[in-house]
Amino acid sequence: MTITIDGHVRDVQSDRGLANVPVSNGEHVVRTDADGRYALKISPGGHRFIFVTVPDGYRPGEGFYRSSLGWTGHQRGVDFELERLPDRRQRTFSMVHISDTHVVLDEGRIQGEVLSQDLRQLERDANPDLIVASGDLTDWGTLEELEQFHAAIKSVSTPVLPMFGGHDGNHERFGDLTVDELVALKHRREYAKIEEILKQRDGETFTRNYEQVLGPPYYSFDSGCWHFVLYPNEDKFYSPPDRKRKEDWLWADLAQQPQDREIAVFLHTPPSIPFLNSLKRYQVKLVMHGHWHSSKVFTRDGIVVATAPPLCFGGLDTRPRGYRIVEFQEENFAFRLRPLTRAESPSPREEMVPISLNGAGKDLRLLWTHQLPAGLHRAAPVRSDDRMLVSLADEGYPAQNGVACVDARSGALVWRVTTDTAVKNSAAITTASDTPDDGTDLTAAVSVAGRLYIIETGSGRMHWQADLPGFPERWIYASPVIDGEMVYAGGKAGIGAYDLNAGAQEWYAEIEGGDGWPCYASPQICGDLLILLVQRRGLMALDRHSGKVVWERTMGVENPYARPVVDGGLLVSGSSAPGLHWYGGEPAHLAVLSVSTGEVVWNRGVLPSRYPTGLALRDDRLYATTPDGEAFCFELQSGALLWRFQTGNDLMDMVPARREVRSILAGPVIYKDCLLICGVDGCLYVLNARTGGCVSRMDLGSPIAAAPCLTENGFCVGAYDGRLYCFAECEG
Repeated sequence: MTITIDGHVRDVQSDRGLANVPVSNGEHVVRTDADGRYALKISPGGHRFIFVTVPDGYRPGEGFYRSSLGWTGHQRGVDFELERLPDRRQRTFSMVHISDTHVVLDEGRIQGEVLSQDLRQLERDANPDLIVASGDLTDWGTLEELEQFHAAIKSVSTPVLPMFGGHDGNHERFGDLTVDELVALKHRREYAKIEEILKQRDGETFTRNYEQVLGPPYYSFDSGCWHFVLYPNEDKFYSPPDRKRKEDWLWADLAQQPQDREIAVFLHTPPSIPFLNSLKRYQVKLVMHGHWHSSKVFTRDGIVVATAPPLCFGGLDTRPRGYRIVEFQEENFAFRLRPLTRAESPSPREEMVPISLNGAGKDLRLLWTHQLPAGLHRAAPVRSDDRMLVSLADEGYPAQNGVACVDARSGALVWRVTTDTAVKNSAAITTASDTPDDGTDLTAAVSVAGRLYIIETGSGRMHWQADLPGFPERWIYASPVIDGEMVYAGGKAGIGAYDLNAGAQEWYAEIEGGDGWPCYASPQICGDLLILLVQRRGLMALDRHSGKVVWERTMGVENPYARPVVDGGLLVSGSSAPGLHWYGGEPAHLAVLSVSTGEVVWNRGVLPSRYPTGLALRDDRLYATTPDGEAFCFELQSGALLWRFQTGNDLMDMVPARREVRSILAGPVIYKDCLLICGVDGCLYVLNARTGGCVSRMDLGSPIAAAPCLTENGFCVGAYDGRLYCFAECEG
């Protein structure tokens, strides 16, 4: 059965009809006539809303949509009154993109009031014209959570435009199952049980709670010279008929746009390449999404694709919680990533007193500083003779991504290479044993989208580049590794071996269906083995000549876990017991394995934290850093705790799924008889490696999330603000 709906779209101030305004039932799109009238047919139950595309210069007086629930016959006078905004002759405006707020009711997690506070801070800092929230607004999608989110966005004066994400429908989709129970099933890889639960509700739509509180899960509007589409793309939350209606609406909405109107599309999950190819038929210039709790920006056929970290807690890629602020102009745009800081960060120190090693070596003085064109996140600097190689991960657009080469003696920039997207981890360099036949030193770097670059270290000239399988949909956070005449690069989805001289792919080993969540645990060479940490799976050793699996050890390892370390024939890694979660409060396990066989020597819950963020070995001692801001020293053979050290309060919330904590993200570095510890509190600590006592402390005024790099007579360390500091031994 279908019924007819008709009405007017009016200008409130003049009481005149507005012509050419799109009106939709969520499937078909019509435009108002010269008097502002429209007529639509709807199928009750199938078309649950009538909504308008609010034109530039207007805002909805009593809402841009009407619910069709209860309509059984011809509905006349379904009118929309739009209010003219103050002077809109200015065609530029700013928009903030937020995502994955995950509002819950549990004490100690992200409640509505916490979101309200964050939105108020965002409003003060950015002063945007509007805010778009691209899904996973709540953690489980209950009516109570959705109502808390709704109250939070109404607590600020800036319009917040929400969109449906999968978590906002999970309560309907999974029934009595709780979010913690679901995560536990995934952690134990009990996917058959999850499928059994989902099969009971197969073919249903799970957006009803969202619709009851927030209205249509998808819609569009105009602002300035731009058209904006909010389109939830998690089709598994829609019945087949509703999925088709949603898709038909999208293409009808886009087809209605004039050829000269730029279009931005907001999704929840990353767009597929086929979907981006379909968008090329229209003037789509920007696609923004969430879901990954991470930051990634890439361009495909003229369409810029960007994801934002969570607003209310640290991202899974350890980017600080925050948002993207986008400045729209008539024919272009620019955006940058802006963190929500916990407190006003101190300014970088221009004058620094020497670092004392308290008898463990000569004091260190600041030799030079260098301001990088992009912030330094998790990629530690790498030294190649008298050069320092630094990866650049600019999360804005236009961006300055790539690799920078700095003179290790003076800090002067030698060269800079631009890459397609951000380089998330350290570069790899050739050593004397694996320099190519022509004697050219080479540097390898891989972008987050999956493009491998081989660069001549001396000149910065591009030697060759190649795209890994799956480019640009990869999420590569691991460094490449060079050994002999081969370079190895990849991630959870798979890793390949490439000829260092010519770039030919020697082999490629598929591991999982995708890269999953961000993981900085880079591969490493151990003789003829390539050792990998595969998050949510375990440790794996490949034959580095063929790519074949030599051994695999299923273990509880997750994406935030540290890169395993090797000492002689032993491999040390973070681990966990079955059923334990990396975000929980249980003690984490550390495991010692045989490198050659993967056999476990011991695996114990000795780390009084949730997981290790960094590991180091020396003289039968195991050093570990944690997301709780502690450094530990253990006796390697027994696992006995020898000492622990605590850092200060974080300057930014960078720990995955946490806020307002103390944390260490950079791995510990052994220097002489000392241990270098870098905190998100902005401080570099020099500890006595035997006792754990603090010998020196240097405040850099910005979070330090990347490990220091040792030089010939000191070390180099970088901070989140992009400042690189080189300390060297004092003369005399």
